[in-house]
Amino acid sequence: MNWGVFWSFLSAFLWSTTFVCARYLLAGRSIDPITLSVLRFALGGGFLLTVGLFWRRSQIIAIRRADFARCLLLALLGIVGMSVFLFFGQQYTGAINSSIIMQTSPVFIALLGIFVGERLALTSLGGILVSLTGTAIVMKALTLQGFQMSFGQNSRGDLLVLASALCWSVYSAFSKPLVNKLGGYVATTWVMVAGALELIVLWCLWPEPAVWPGQAHKWMAVIYLALFPTAIAFFAWYEAMRLIKLSLLNVMQYLTPVFTILLAWALLNERITLWQSAGVVIVMLGIMLVSRQRSLRPAQID
Repeated sequence: MNWGVFWSFLSAFLWSTTFVCARYLLAGRSIDPITLSVLRFALGGGFLLTVGLFWRRSQIIAIRRADFARCLLLALLGIVGMSVFLFFGQQYTGAINSSIIMQTSPVFIALLGIFVGERLALTSLGGILVSLTGTAIVMKALTLQGFQMSFGQNSRGDLLVLASALCWSVYSAFSKPLVNKLGGYVATTWVMVAGALELIVLWCLWPEPAVWPGQAHKWMAVIYLALFPTAIAFFAWYEAMRLIKLSLLNVMQYLTPVFTILLAWALLNERITLWQSAGVVIVMLGIMLVSRQRSLRPAQID
C-alpha cells in the first residue's frame, strides 16, 4: 500500500465531513457557532498536543515564548476568524456551498503571497479570475442572465464563509516563517492550542447564552468534528506531506468538495443546480491553474 496516498485520501475525506457535520449541528440550532468552535479546537488541539508529547516531545516542549506569541497572533485569523465566520455562515448556507467557497483559499493565498515576496505568474492570475468566476456561479451571484445581487439568508451565509476563507488564507500566507522554524506539526499544534484559548475568552465575553447539544447523538457529532476532521485530518495531512510529492498531495485535496457533494446529498438531502455544478468545475479548474505554479516549489517537509 502507498501510505502517502492513503493519508492524503484520508485527510481529504475527513475534511469534507467538516462541512456536513457542522451543517447538521448548526442548521437545527443544536449548538451555537462559538460553543462549537471552542469544543472543536479545545478537543482537537488537546489531542494533537497529547500525540505530540509522545511523538515529538522535544520539539513540542522546546517552543519559546516569542514563538507562542506569534501562534497567538496567527490563531486570531487561522483558528478564531476562520472557525467563527465558517460556523456562523453554515447556519444559513449549505455544506456544498461552504465546501466550494472554502476551497478558494489557494486563490487568496496566491494573491496574498505578493506581500511576502512571491511572484504572481500569468497562469496563476488567470486561475484566480477563473476560480472567482466559478465561485460567483456557486454563490448564485452570477447567473445566465448576468449578475444577480441579493442578500437573503443563503447569500449572508455564503459571504460569511467567504470571510472565513479569507481569514484562513491570511493565516496560511503569513504562517510560513513559523512553519519553517517549528515544523508543520508543531506549529499547527500550538496555533490550534492558542486558538482554543482565544476562543474560550471570546466565549466568556459573548453576550448571548451558550447553546449546548441536548441529545447524545448530537454530542457524538461534536466529538467527531473535534477529533476526526480536525486533529486526525491534520495529522494525516502532514504524514502525506512527508511521504508523497506536493503536486500529488494538492491533486488529492480536490477530492474534498467531491466528497462533500456526495455526503451532503446522501445525508442532508442537499442539491445543486446544473449551473452551480458548472461553477464547481470552473472553481476546480481555476484552483488547479493556481496550484500548478505553486506546486513547482519544493515542499516544506516536517
